[in-house]
Amino acid sequence: MRRFFRPLLLWSLVLIGLPTIAMVSCQHKLIYYPRAYPATHDAQWTKQTQGKILSFTTSAGRQQAYLFRPRPQANPERLWLVCGGNGTLATEWSAFMKYEAPPEDAYLLIDYPGYGANQGSPSPATIRESLQKVVPLAAAELQWDQATLHERTRVFGHSLGCAVALMGAEEFGLSRGVLLAPFTSTMDMTKQVVGVDLGFLVTHRFDNRKAMQSIARQPHARMRLLHGLSDGVIPASMSCELHAISPEKFSLSLREACGHNDWQDTQTEVIVRAMNEVR
Repeated sequence: MRRFFRPLLLWSLVLIGLPTIAMVSCQHKLIYYPRAYPATHDAQWTKQTQGKILSFTTSAGRQQAYLFRPRPQANPERLWLVCGGNGTLATEWSAFMKYEAPPEDAYLLIDYPGYGANQGSPSPATIRESLQKVVPLAAAELQWDQATLHERTRVFGHSLGCAVALMGAEEFGLSRGVLLAPFTSTMDMTKQVVGVDLGFLVTHRFDNRKAMQSIARQPHARMRLLHGLSDGVIPASMSCELHAISPEKFSLSLREACGHNDWQDTQTEVIVRAMNEVR
């Protein structure tokens, strides 16, 4: 019996231990995929958008974000906090926001620490600190006071960016926005990524379920959730779960032929319609 159970116990420990070790030691690499801009990026972006680069410093080091208006000479009606996915650079949403999104509004494109031209490493804490610094900078650039910021700012996120957008909503009391392919929490995503529920080991904790529950308590909340039924990264069931928190305040659109990263290419009209619905 000992000869039988000893190898079985060892293999059981290996099967349980390997995913656990991977989750603890590599979760940073599983969540974030930072990329850098080329040296000519800032000059080209400024020329193409007539926007302004907002530079600031956090505990992670030097950071910058990108503010622009499709109609530079007009006072914007709304400000959108635009937060991309974990493998996206902020300004990769520039063309969409300039040519497709509501032209009356302004757009703050947010890179996370370690992304683009930013120093440091991404984490919930460093990302939150960046939001705390850069959103007031954008408001000052638009000559908005705190009340105007609260009333006229919206959030826009894709994938990981949904968590960042909701973090911004929490920080500044915002309750309207558009979320593309949101997940419920990084704890829930462990089973999706490694095949085993190891949420208790996650240190980079983004809890969109909790954030949406908080937003649902606000009287004028209005969130639009969009998810592709062909999404192979984040299951559409997670958007369904978030929608169920407050069906009267959170609408959900499931797109049959849409995956995870093809929103800009295949769902332009759907996204713009959702943005107009929460303006």
